[in-house]
Formats: sequence, C-alpha cells, structure tokens
Amino acid sequence: MEERVMAALEEPLHDVIDHKEIHLESVMNQFGSDIVKLAYSYVKDFNIAEDISQEVFVTYFNQLDNFRRECSVKTYLYRITINKCKDYLKSWNYRKVQISEMFGRVIADHTSTPEQTFLEKENITDLADLVLALPLKYREVVFLFYYEELSLKEISSFLHTNLSTVKTRLTRGKELLRVHYTDGGRDND
Repeated sequence: MEERVMAALEEPLHDVIDHKEIHLESVMNQFGSDIVKLAYSYVKDFNIAEDISQEVFVTYFNQLDNFRRECSVKTYLYRITINKCKDYLKSWNYRKVQISEMFGRVIADHTSTPEQTFLEKENITDLADLVLALPLKYREVVFLFYYEELSLKEISSFLHTNLSTVKTRLTRGKELLRVHYTDGGRDND
C-alpha cells in the first residue's frame, strides 16, 4: 500500500515538471529573441547577451513556482533580464574587459592613420551605434520605447521609475541622438 501512495505522490510531481518544461519552451520561443535584444542593448556584446538570456530563462524556470502573476510574463522576464545585465555590468569580469579594451584603444589611437580615424567616425554615426552609445539611463528607455514598442507606463513599471522620469529620459535621449546624428554629418540633405 505504501508503494501505491508513493507512486501517486510522484505522478503529479512529474506532471508538474513536464508542464513547467513545456511552459518554459513556449516562453522561450515567444520571448527569446526579445530577451537577447534587451540584454544586447545593455552589454553591447551578442555572445554575452545570449549567455544572459540563458541565465534569465534558468532563473525563470527555477522561480516559476514563486511567480505571483502580478504582472505579465514578459514584464517579469524583462525585469530579470535588466537585473542580470546590471549585475554583469557591475561584475569584476566586465570591468577587467573594459580596462583591457581601453588600453587597446589608447595604443591603437597612437598608431591610427587619418583614413582609419575617418572610417571609425563613419561607423559610429550609424543610428544603432548611437543608441548603444547613450548613457544607460537613456539607452534603456529609448530601447524599450522604440525597439520593444512599450508604452511609457510599461517602461515605468519595468524600471521601477516614476512616469515623468521616464518621459524626461526619453526626451533627453532623443535630444542626445539628434545632436550626435546631426553632428555626424547626416543632416546635409
């Protein structure tokens, strides 16, 4: 009799685990590319963005039982992604990479020709590069508003920031883009 009780207890557990795995697969298919894009907008490295997105889905799977459904799954995943990206940007590994790249640029600047300098400036004027070059507080709002097409209220909820602050950051971010875009020689039509 004890074996039957144990079997009955284990069966629903397997069903729950199977259900969680099916749910996770569905969520990954639906939001996977959006999560990678959001992570990329923070870390500016596609491989690291993919790693972070994997961490996001592992965290989501592990915390699925604790998800209170007070917000949408997309909101929850975006919040996890933003937190993982900010953790990465604060990590020792990221800082080490940044310092080594900075020294590499300093050395390269002393050996670059005028032609190379011109080509580098032309590459920077690309709009996507300009968005990624914005300070984080403006970049995240611009990215969520224009690339993810979220409302200002949704962005406010994601970032746990006052709505008027989000509006201000969007306005300032657009102004920075306008200044850098026109300074890049794009307004010569």
